[in-house]
Amino acid sequence: MESLEKRKVIFYVVSVYLLTYALNLYVYLQGGYASLAARLFVPFQMFIPALVAAVLILKEKGKFKEYGLTFGGLKNYLLAYLLVISYYLIHSLVSFGLGLGRFVPLTEGFRQLAPDLQWPAWQIVLIVFILAPLQNLIFGFGEEFGWRGYLVNKLLPRGLGYTILVSGIIWGLWHAPVVLMGHNFPENPYAGVVVMTLATIPLGAIFLWLRLKSGSAVVVGFAHGVLNGTAFLGGAFMPTASLLWVNPVGLVGIPLLSLFAYFMFRLFPVEMPVGIKKENKRP
Repeated sequence: MESLEKRKVIFYVVSVYLLTYALNLYVYLQGGYASLAARLFVPFQMFIPALVAAVLILKEKGKFKEYGLTFGGLKNYLLAYLLVISYYLIHSLVSFGLGLGRFVPLTEGFRQLAPDLQWPAWQIVLIVFILAPLQNLIFGFGEEFGWRGYLVNKLLPRGLGYTILVSGIIWGLWHAPVVLMGHNFPENPYAGVVVMTLATIPLGAIFLWLRLKSGSAVVVGFAHGVLNGTAFLGGAFMPTASLLWVNPVGLVGIPLLSLFAYFMFRLFPVEMPVGIKKENKRP
């Protein structure tokens, strides 16, 4: 990587981390993840990667389209939706097979997750499988225009494997403050940081494949929104083991995500975005 581009990557990552970690420090001082401050500000932090990326793109006089600010085509949204739902189904089946959870009727499971909401099945399906993914698209794009838009464009000249590894680690550790405050793995927050970082490498690879396939960070933002909006299939699969194992980005998920990523790149090769050339490695 050329020294100028390397400095841009470092500046971008440091800026996003400083803003995010400062916001999470404020949340922690206000009472942590269960506080009102967390409900107000933690969702907002998902916009930080995109906001910093937008500022740097404008400063560099770049074109937003080259960083994935394009619609991407309806078929790619369908692909993203089916991919995430398929992963959740397989993850739930594998977890069930390992004795780590059980299946219940959708209404029963949802009432366990949200006892104050006595919704009929059709309303649960509408909210969880359609409206929630669309709503979460906004927040998902906030992350993905940064990570799979700006950052991967800067890393891709070093090669696909390098980009997957480095961007995955950066993305995983970015979550560390909220994980330590009890998000994702409330029973094992310290181990959760490690597990999250290991999981975001193959998950980031899947999202990168979607970005390269569609040319759009908006499509990837939608996939991220589906991932967040349909967690545990809206209550149909209820975990009986620690979330360190059965969280979709937990220990069961890491090998499954890795297999998904491997076969996607293997069976359906994708091309580099226009304007990005692979570096010639010096001997």
